[in-house]
Amino acid sequence: MATADANDLITEVTQLPVQPGAAMRLLWMLEDPRSSAADLGRLIESDPALAEQVMRLANTAFYGLSGKVSSAWRAVTVLGVTTVRAIATTAAFDLFSENGRSLPDDFWPHSVTAAAAAAAIARRIDIHPNDAQPNDAFSAGLLHDLGRALVFRRTPRRYDAVLELLAHDPELSGSDAERMEFGMTHAEVGAAALSVMRFPADVVEAIGSHHTPPARVTSHLGCVLIAADAVAIEIDGISSEKNAPLEDALAALDLPADSRESLLAEVRSDQDNLAGFLTLR
Repeated sequence: MATADANDLITEVTQLPVQPGAAMRLLWMLEDPRSSAADLGRLIESDPALAEQVMRLANTAFYGLSGKVSSAWRAVTVLGVTTVRAIATTAAFDLFSENGRSLPDDFWPHSVTAAAAAAAIARRIDIHPNDAQPNDAFSAGLLHDLGRALVFRRTPRRYDAVLELLAHDPELSGSDAERMEFGMTHAEVGAAALSVMRFPADVVEAIGSHHTPPARVTSHLGCVLIAADAVAIEIDGISSEKNAPLEDALAALDLPADSRESLLAEVRSDQDNLAGFLTLR
């Protein structure tokens, strides 16, 4: 159960604008099954910044249509609803804005790598109804560190206090330092934020458990996200963030140990193909 301090933190970091912008209206529209790609496209095009974000991703080589997507409605059909929803969520929380404190230097590169890794892993596992699909996995990877971004940007002193704890005690894990400072981890903050945004329960659970040992995670999407984060940490060389060893994460998905190198190579290639999206920063 979250402490009162943790509840206060959730309230502070998940505050949304009183006057909803296009990103928030897009999230509402995405919940309406009657909304067409044309409807979504028109709303996206009403906000040039949001349109640029959506179309930049659709025009990356990752989707095989580099430079060929010229309208927001076409971008919606290329990306799929779950990925558009992920972009709208980061925009609604103002994470693309240059106003205020910038994000951690590695936030977007790591998030994009994790998204590519999650999609690659989802393509490799046996897909059953209601299990992780590549688009869902990509979106979860893109959002997996949302909590870290929100704490960094909206409660900077508390984020810096965690860094101070880690500097004084190198043996302390990041999750333990976060619990000491604000009563929960960044993974749990991200899950709480996505719950506020009424994301599906399986996505919320996966985000909240992405630093949990994979043996204790029961959902396919949760295990995919843990493995994706481990892949991204290795590829990006991020020493400040720890997760389950990649071999353990792959074993939890019944992926053979000898798939490791081919998976890393595939994600590195996809990472290069997604590089255009990072120009948003």
